[in-house]
Amino acid sequence: MNKVVLIITSSIDETVDYIIEKYKNVSFFRLNVDFIGKYRFKINEYGWQITEDNRTITNKSVYSIYYRKPLLPKINEYNQEYAFVAQKDIVAFINGLADSFGGRVLSRPYLLRKAENKVFQLIVAQEFNFKLPGSIITNNISDLENFFNAKSIIKPISIGKVTFANKCNLHTTAILKKYDCDICVTPVYVQKYINKKYEVRITIIDNSCFAVAIKSVNKVDWRISVLENEYWQIECPESIELQCHNILKKNNLIFGAFDFIVDPDDNWFFLEFNPNGQWLWLEKILGVNISGNIVKYLSGTR
Repeated sequence: MNKVVLIITSSIDETVDYIIEKYKNVSFFRLNVDFIGKYRFKINEYGWQITEDNRTITNKSVYSIYYRKPLLPKINEYNQEYAFVAQKDIVAFINGLADSFGGRVLSRPYLLRKAENKVFQLIVAQEFNFKLPGSIITNNISDLENFFNAKSIIKPISIGKVTFANKCNLHTTAILKKYDCDICVTPVYVQKYINKKYEVRITIIDNSCFAVAIKSVNKVDWRISVLENEYWQIECPESIELQCHNILKKNNLIFGAFDFIVDPDDNWFFLEFNPNGQWLWLEKILGVNISGNIVKYLSGTR
């Protein structure tokens, strides 16, 4: 019997499109949470099953779960308060499946929630002796004034996404130009700006490490100009790779995407890591075989 890989994601996830098209020899079952009404679920004392059309999978037939980028469905036919409750129930249901699964999961939602917390990352990075930019998270304006200089940057503590009037604004890393607002109930995350020789994205899957240098058009946040940047693969220093593996091990993860700045003196400064980070554009541009290593892990061939 084929080993079934359940992918929990959304209908607009191009990475999953790519994987399913490229690895036709693997038995994938794709669960698009934004179209959850297309599926039939059943959980009882014997386990769980999911059906789409004429295909049914169970907790016994699934070998692994790839928890990607699920999006919630739009439930416009309900009053807002009931829609909110329904969406919370969907999240609890999907996360419960992935968190409780007895086989391989890349990666369990409760581990992702813990590891992606920026406050947690800053403290853990100190524990593992990463070199860090001068950093402060505070809600005290006096502390911020003492820290601030002309080359300080501000970054979101959480997702940096604000939705209003059916529009979504993304708040990314930016130069901090002023701080004349009340921050007592809204802690801010500020760092000293580091002059860059280049930046590095390190993607780790199990024991494989892919380090890519990034020469960014945008000198503050390379993610703003992803398709315009210059990329090339580099060797990752053993000490840096070991530190990354240690963070993953501490968080019971086998995948992570780490971001660094390398300054003109070749010092590596840790910025953050994303336990469920994107990687497809690097594979397409440079041919690094991240997908192959992910699929090998999910299918149990490594």
